[in-house]
Amino acid sequence: MPILNELLQMVSKSELDEQLKQICDEIMKEERPKFSNPFDEPIGSNIFLAVQFPDKKHISFLCLEREAKEKYIISQWSKLNSSTILKRKKVWEVGDLGKAEKILKFYAETLKYVRGE
Repeated sequence: MPILNELLQMVSKSELDEQLKQICDEIMKEERPKFSNPFDEPIGSNIFLAVQFPDKKHISFLCLEREAKEKYIISQWSKLNSSTILKRKKVWEVGDLGKAEKILKFYAETLKYVRGE
């Protein structure tokens, strides 16, 4: 196990991943109190951001997820009001935008689209 820990420490962290995670954490502090039920939120170490939005008879979230180092997707997770399981309904691939601001702008544009704005 010590060898594994040494190897993990040698792996460099991505500046983009770290910067995006910090920004998303701040946004989540504002968004989480708006959730109809905080226990409905999609969770995972690679889900950086989740915003709840109305979607007909579903509870839905638009998420910014990390697929790999500096590779992201935007996904829509939904569950029926009577269900207890969230399911991924749609995925938008985030191209190689290179900057946190551009990735978050693409996320905001996608959020406006799913809200019907």
